[in-house]
Amino acid sequence: MEAAGRDGRMAGRRQVVKNMNTGGSPEECPVCLTGYDGTVQRPRTLPCGHTVCTLCIDQLEEHGRVACPECRVSHAVPEGEQFPVNYSVEAFIRMLRDAEEAAAAAAASPPPSAGEGAPSGAAGKKEAAGLSKKMRSFLQEQEATVVAAITACREAQSQLDQYQTTLAGWGKQQQQLEDRLLGLVDQSRSARELLQQEESRVAAKEEELKKEEQGLQAMLETLRTLATEQEAGAAMPEVFRWTGEAEQAVEECREGFPDASTVTTARKVREASSAALEAVQAVQAALETLATEEPRPQADPDSTIMDRLHLICTWSVTAEDLRSLTQPARRLLEAGRVFAVHQAEGQRRHARISLEAGQLCLHALKDHPPPLGAATLQVSEVVPPSPPCTVFLDLSWPGSAPRRVQIRLSPDTPRGRQFLLLCTGQRGPSYVNTRLHGVESKAEAGEYVKGGDYESNNGGGSSVLLPGLGEGEYRKSGRAGDVFGLGWKDRTRGECGNFGIRTRDRKDGGGSLVFGEVVDGLHVVAEAAQHRDIKEVTVADCGVVL
Repeated sequence: MEAAGRDGRMAGRRQVVKNMNTGGSPEECPVCLTGYDGTVQRPRTLPCGHTVCTLCIDQLEEHGRVACPECRVSHAVPEGEQFPVNYSVEAFIRMLRDAEEAAAAAAASPPPSAGEGAPSGAAGKKEAAGLSKKMRSFLQEQEATVVAAITACREAQSQLDQYQTTLAGWGKQQQQLEDRLLGLVDQSRSARELLQQEESRVAAKEEELKKEEQGLQAMLETLRTLATEQEAGAAMPEVFRWTGEAEQAVEECREGFPDASTVTTARKVREASSAALEAVQAVQAALETLATEEPRPQADPDSTIMDRLHLICTWSVTAEDLRSLTQPARRLLEAGRVFAVHQAEGQRRHARISLEAGQLCLHALKDHPPPLGAATLQVSEVVPPSPPCTVFLDLSWPGSAPRRVQIRLSPDTPRGRQFLLLCTGQRGPSYVNTRLHGVESKAEAGEYVKGGDYESNNGGGSSVLLPGLGEGEYRKSGRAGDVFGLGWKDRTRGECGNFGIRTRDRKDGGGSLVFGEVVDGLHVVAEAAQHRDIKEVTVADCGVVL
């Protein structure tokens, strides 16, 4: 990045020289041809190295990007909404103006006589003062040191300006986040007040029904003590009144409770608040693990402020960074340095996150640690706790490189949840290195392959990770692409957690209990089904599409 900064500064200087050689004024913006100043029209450097004044950059901005008027390269506007000031151009312009003023002053002064032999320039002044050659050389070296220190100060100011711009942008984003969090708190408070109002309304109606019940009990006792028709006739109006009021109160209870608006609002706000709290807890857990992380890579001592800031930012990455594919996150993904961490029962495992064909993919958890300097986040920050979601299996067999099969898992099924856990390895075992262990109805209608035996790897294991696999909202289907659960023919052997993937439609109209569907790569499964030995087909990798 420091090299890029030097390139930018050199490009700015070359631009000044170019303007001088082509007749353009280095003191003017190449767009509006107005002289730069130190306030509203300061020279600002684009990443390509060309310099334009502040006002013109603002006018050129479209949708958060600026096209350079010199080379037409499009640049994203920095987070602080402003490009850095080109201090080198400003210094160069000051030097030109100082030279012009000195020339004007010299022209106004009478020239020295030729016979006097007056020395010219600083060296002449030093000679006139009786300085030795050695002292003059020493003073020139000190002048060079001072000029270098001035240049270093200006470069540091430029770096601080960029850093300040970045911090201002982050502060603005943080304020927006804070406003959103406060809005969520306000919604939570409003939902709680609604629930309290509903609770008061329920209590009032409950008290009303108790009074009606007491009145009816009294009427019941009265009816049981009536001895004559005259007494019975006198009691009937009261009976009708009490029963009518009770029926009305019961009807109002049925029609008025629950209040759909209150319940829906409270449920949505509760879910949003719970999700926000879980996210906060995940961040806290991630912060607590920083102390146990591997040593961070050290920055180059000669690096700039922005270089070191970039190094700090790339050390950590958030789920939002990944979803929005920020530039630092993309660079880390392309370098293979983003990993998700999962810790259970004292064991810490890592899953690589990759960017493949525009899709973020979390691969199965493994025991070995990530490379030095990798960015990490928690698995729970990116992987949903249960379907619906899309997972993948990479199938391979002799003579064939691994090819991907993507499966969309249905919600509300234990088999779908188990399939997700075995694609990530969050409970320990995973589908990695398991084999497909059978093909039914090969080359015929209803053909399907069998797999998922992570216990015995031959179809003989029960492979049950979660209890109650038969419960849930399964749909029945016999179409190609269905992913369904396999059951034991021998019921004495209990539940079976293996799965089948259908490659051809059934013709008999029957079906299996389906918990997923192949959305991409069904042809890969069909080719595997035709392989000479299905047990040579292996799951080389698996994971989740984020």
